Amino acid sequence: MAKDNQFYFEFSKFYSGLSPAAHLNDLTSVGGSGHSSDMVNCDVLNPDYLQQGPELSALTGTPGELINFIMDKAVADDVTYGIGATKLFSLSSTAVSALHTISACADGESCLNLKGVLYYPFNTSSEGRIGSYDLASTYNDSWASGLEKAPHPIASKEDIFVMGNGRYLSVYTKETDTFEPEKLDFGTGYEVSDVVFHGNQWWIAVNSGIAGDNRTVGEIYVYDGSATETILADEASVGVQRIGFLYVLSGMIYVAYQDLSSNTFNIGYIYGRQIKRLASFKGTLPTFAQKTLFKNTILFLSDSKVFSCGAVIDDLPIQISQLATGGTGAVAAPFGTPLISTASGVYKFSGYEVTSSWRSIVIPLMSGSNLGTIDEVVVLTNTLGDGARADLQLEYDQDTADSGTAQQITGAKRRHILKNFGGPHEDFRIFIDFANGSAVNPVQIRKIFVTGHYFEK
Repeated sequence: MAKDNQFYFEFSKFYSGLSPAAHLNDLTSVGGSGHSSDMVNCDVLNPDYLQQGPELSALTGTPGELINFIMDKAVADDVTYGIGATKLFSLSSTAVSALHTISACADGESCLNLKGVLYYPFNTSSEGRIGSYDLASTYNDSWASGLEKAPHPIASKEDIFVMGNGRYLSVYTKETDTFEPEKLDFGTGYEVSDVVFHGNQWWIAVNSGIAGDNRTVGEIYVYDGSATETILADEASVGVQRIGFLYVLSGMIYVAYQDLSSNTFNIGYIYGRQIKRLASFKGTLPTFAQKTLFKNTILFLSDSKVFSCGAVIDDLPIQISQLATGGTGAVAAPFGTPLISTASGVYKFSGYEVTSSWRSIVIPLMSGSNLGTIDEVVVLTNTLGDGARADLQLEYDQDTADSGTAQQITGAKRRHILKNFGGPHEDFRIFIDFANGSAVNPVQIRKIFVTGHYFEK
C-alpha cells in the first residue's frame, strides 16, 4: 500500500499456510499477506501466530525395521499395534516393542482390531496372508492365505471388515465366521489402494493400469454397507490420476491423488460424482498408512516430511503447510500426539524444531519505473523466553540479492524494530530462520510491518 512516496506492507494471517502456487514456483507472488512461498518445519495451525514446527522425539525401544503401519485407534489404555517388514509391534505413547515375529512375512501391510481379535495382513515372498492375534498369547500367522501379493488396506464396521486384495475386495463377517477373499473382482490390472466406511457404505479407491512411473486411472466405488452384494452402487473418477488414500473427516471423504505429468499431488473431496480439489503439494503421493487427524486437519507423510491440510476451525480457510521433517513409514495418532515411523525408530511430536524457516510470497517494490527501498521492519512476537531467537533477512530481486547479515529477533520483548536493509530493489520477500533459536522456548510471530519509500531512477 503506497502513500505519496511511501509504501507500507503488513504480513499477518499466517494460518493461510503455503501459497496456492507454491508447489509450482518457490518465488511465487500469488497469495495474501500471510501466505508463504516456502516453509520448512513451520507451525501455522494456531490462528494468532507463526512458530517453529514440532521436533520429533524418539520413543524408547528400537524396532530394528521400518514399521509400515500403525493403528490409529487404541486397543486398550495407552496400547496400540503396528506391523513392520517381519514383525508385529506393540506401541504406547512412550515406547515401542517387538511383539511377534510373523512366519514368512516379507512385508507387513496393516492391522485391525475386530471384536477383540487383531488381524494383520502381510505379504510373503509369493503371496498375501492374514494373521490373527487374540490380544493375549495366541498367534495364527495363516488365518488366511493364498491372497494376492499386493497392498492390503483394511477397514471395519460392527462385525465386518473389508480389505483390499490386489484386484479384489475381500470381506470377512465375524458373526458367521465367513471370509470371502474375492468378494468383488475389479479386473486384471486393477488394484485397491484404500477402503473406508462412511454413511453406511464402503468407499473403495481403485487404481487401474501399470504401476510405477506410468499413468494410471483412479476410481472410487461405493459398495453396500452389509457387504453381501456383488454389485457396486456408484462410482466417481479422478481420471488419469493415481489415488493414494481416502480419509473421512466431518462428514466428508477426502482423496489424495496424483498426476504423473507433474511432481505434485492433490487433496480434494468427493462431491457427488466429482472430486473437488482443495490444495496441491510438491512431493510423493502418500498411501493409506500415511494419514491421520491432527488439530482438525489431515496430517500425512510425503518425501520424508510431515504435512497438514485443513483448517483448525471452520472460520479459517483451508491451509497447506509443512509441519515437521521425518517419516518414511506410517503416521497415526492413537493417543492424540502423532506417532511417525522411520527406518531408525518411532517418533512423536515433542518440543520445537530449530531447523525451521519461513519465507513470504514475493512482493513487488516498483512504482512505474521507480524502485523501492525498505526503511524499517517491525516484528511483533510473544514475550520471548530464554534462548528464544529468530533471524530475519530480506531477499531481493527474485532472490538474486539479500539484505546482508540477518538481524536478530530476540530478547525479553514483544516489539522488535529492525533497520538498515539497503536498496533500492525491484521486489522482496521476508526470510525468517529459527536455526539459532530454542527447542524449548519458541518465537511466535504475530505480525510483521514493513515500511519504505520509492527511489526515483
